[in-house]
Amino acid sequence: MYLVGMNVRHLFPFLIVAALLSLTLQPEQAWAEQKIGYVNPQRVVNETRLGQTAKADLARYVADKDRTARESAAQLTILRKEMDAASGQDRTRREETLRRKTAQHEALLTENAKDIRAEETRLLQYVMRRAESVLEEIGKKGGYAIILIDPNALGYVDKASVDITDRVVRELETRTK
Repeated sequence: MYLVGMNVRHLFPFLIVAALLSLTLQPEQAWAEQKIGYVNPQRVVNETRLGQTAKADLARYVADKDRTARESAAQLTILRKEMDAASGQDRTRREETLRRKTAQHEALLTENAKDIRAEETRLLQYVMRRAESVLEEIGKKGGYAIILIDPNALGYVDKASVDITDRVVRELETRTK
């Protein structure tokens, strides 16, 4: 779910090294002035109208995919009943049809799951792209050297002390009214 910033993820090591290098050039002053923030993208989605709209869009998308899966499963049930009622060569033909349709159904389920994950990622990225200007503004005004949106970008982040998600949510809400 935390695929936000996938294209930026590769830059994190370079950004961190650059920030740390700049801090070593003026250690006392730089460390005192520079801050690191963390934003939980899932909370941004859950706690903003923009995120709620994206979640509603995803729910409609999932419902449509579920409907096609249920229709496919219903066809399999009908084919299974027809096969059970058939005999001889007709039964053999229906078994083959059922095998083929079962494989198609399984492929449909796999494809639906893949499509849903892709849509979920796309919507999360959309919300976080809209939040980028908020992050930039908070970063500049608040003196943040780095604002992380992926807690796995580093080995350890004390989220409790650097979490600025509430500020981002409030600001994004005021901008999307």
